[in-house]
Amino acid sequence: MIYSLLSASDSSVPASQVLNAAEDFVKAALDALTTHIAILDENGVIIHVNRAWQRFGDENGFRTPDYGIGVNYLDVCDRSATTAPDAALMAAGIRNVRLRQTETFHMEYPCHSSSEKRWFLVRVSRFSWYGSDRIIVSHQNISDMKRTQAMLEDSNRWLEAVLDNLVDGILTFDENGTITSLNRAGAYIFGYDQPEIVGQNIRKLIPSFPDEGRDMSLAKLLEPFSGLGDELEGMRQDGATFPMYFAVSQIILNQQRRYTAIVQDLTERKFLESQVWDKERLNRALEHEREMRDMKNRFISMMSHDLKTPLAAIRLANSMLRNYGDRLEPSEKMESYETIDQQVEYLTELINDVMQISRADFTGAELNLEVVDLETYCRDIIEELQLAYRDKRKFRFKGTDRRIESQIDRKLMRRAITNLLTNAVKYSPNGAPVSVTLAYTDCQAILSISDKGIGIPEVDLPRLFEPFNRASNVGTIQGTGLGLVIAKQAVELHGGQIEVHSKVGTGTTFTITLAAEGC
Repeated sequence: MIYSLLSASDSSVPASQVLNAAEDFVKAALDALTTHIAILDENGVIIHVNRAWQRFGDENGFRTPDYGIGVNYLDVCDRSATTAPDAALMAAGIRNVRLRQTETFHMEYPCHSSSEKRWFLVRVSRFSWYGSDRIIVSHQNISDMKRTQAMLEDSNRWLEAVLDNLVDGILTFDENGTITSLNRAGAYIFGYDQPEIVGQNIRKLIPSFPDEGRDMSLAKLLEPFSGLGDELEGMRQDGATFPMYFAVSQIILNQQRRYTAIVQDLTERKFLESQVWDKERLNRALEHEREMRDMKNRFISMMSHDLKTPLAAIRLANSMLRNYGDRLEPSEKMESYETIDQQVEYLTELINDVMQISRADFTGAELNLEVVDLETYCRDIIEELQLAYRDKRKFRFKGTDRRIESQIDRKLMRRAITNLLTNAVKYSPNGAPVSVTLAYTDCQAILSISDKGIGIPEVDLPRLFEPFNRASNVGTIQGTGLGLVIAKQAVELHGGQIEVHSKVGTGTTFTITLAAEGC
């Protein structure tokens, strides 16, 4: 018997040249395929195999003559069914196709060799060839695909294990906000079981995001959280809200936007931060209390010295006048009276300074502001001081010879400038001049007061403007440590700034900067 695609009849059955050519064409086409193919007749007998089938047989040492042609494929499957369950399924599938109970049948099955593990995909279908039923059985080696699939499954399991062991929540969702996956930490953070939240909308977890019906798209809402992310408010299953860190990245997959979000529960961190802030506030309060205690000590020390000294001078002058007034020369009496006046003036100034500093609630609302020409204003102050010091001290003023107007409280600013000028005189050698410069730049009036005095040690500069604090090198020079505090307070109440530059043994320069009018 010669079996062919057309017929299993005796070879004496005539066949036209056209049919032979058609059969040769089909055979050539089957030989070109890499899939192992066998053609069965209506009874299940193998009538043709392609070259791929033959190569597979050669490679695996099959001893079947003619690669199984003439063998009933169904009988082979039935005999193998006792040891290979897949063979029984294969036989049943072929019979179902042969009997037209189904059009096609396919299944995967292992076919491992001694050297490697292999898997195949078998497909069975029926076709008609010139009035005769034929069954085509194809076996495709899918071992590479199965190994790749196994590696992907291992990779997925590994990735899931990694994600599930992260302390940060990882969730993915699509462009509509539908959650597609959530790791164990994310479910724990929001208080859900993982299956409960998959398929829900991301807005369920983030109450600050408006509902889908609002105008702003989800992509627009997520923009602030791309890259480094940001803080927002999350909602747990029980409705409780909590602070969380939320960072989103997006990818385009199959022309669709997908998002991956990292979530961190900041509740504990916020609590710890509040504890730190509370501790810091307490430390600041304690530091302020220490500063106040130090200030009190300095105040008591200053008052005990600066009150005793003028009072002793007054008592001495008064005693001189009472006990020896009838024997004193007029000039000596006048000197005693002047001593009393000077010490009373000093005590009055001291009391006024303390009263000024004690006004902690002074905010500047009480300022009596008016537009003043600073050039004329400064000249007037200097002339008054020059008159008071007569020839004992020389004040040098350099202005701009133009009007520089600024809104100031005349009385308060005079107090500040006078304090700086008298300090310059107090801490300078006799006869040393005090220089005053007024300049204008960038809509600002800049007043500088310089002396050639003892200077201020660098270590004392940071606390120079604290009440009752005096430089460590002042020696026996009288002072309350309040003049600079009052000057700084007055300048800052005017919205200005005061700076100091000093070098020991060279001198000191105080610079006041005020806003000028007309800009």
